[in-house]
Amino acid sequence: MRGLVAGLLAFSVYFAIQVLLFHYIKVHRRAFALVGLWLSCLPFYAMFYGGLPDDPRMWPAEFSAPSDNITFASGGLLYFFLFMGYAQFIYMAESSVGIRTMIELDSEPERGLTVEELIKLYGHDWMLERRLRRMVHAGYLVEENGCYRITGRGRLVAIVLAWFKKWLRLGPGG
Repeated sequence: MRGLVAGLLAFSVYFAIQVLLFHYIKVHRRAFALVGLWLSCLPFYAMFYGGLPDDPRMWPAEFSAPSDNITFASGGLLYFFLFMGYAQFIYMAESSVGIRTMIELDSEPERGLTVEELIKLYGHDWMLERRLRRMVHAGYLVEENGCYRITGRGRLVAIVLAWFKKWLRLGPGG
């Protein structure tokens, strides 16, 4: 249980720093910042783990782990999975067309908006251009003379994700 508490505390520190960072500083490479900050908070996990008393002294027997290795690994996994879930939430909140559409529709809850009005507010051209710029910035694409080509890094991601999409029968997406 000590590992789980340490993982939760480490993620709480990560979350607090990330909220302050994104609130007060305009972060351009958000994914890089999220991962870098998560990695930089790993020492907090080790510090919290080392500072908490052993499971048998702190928790009832039902909550005690049988070994320090299991306790440490379970807390590390909790810290990792909390980060992964939070990163997906951030990505969805920032980039989701569906979320953006619902926000725009909320601006006119009584009347509603037509597809044409939604396109004017959130044009497909703008959306595609924004996504292409982000992929270039992340190193997945290069742009030369108005044409986009995939990089080796982008090809690796595309191959892996295409395989998962096919294996899980997710369809073309997008």
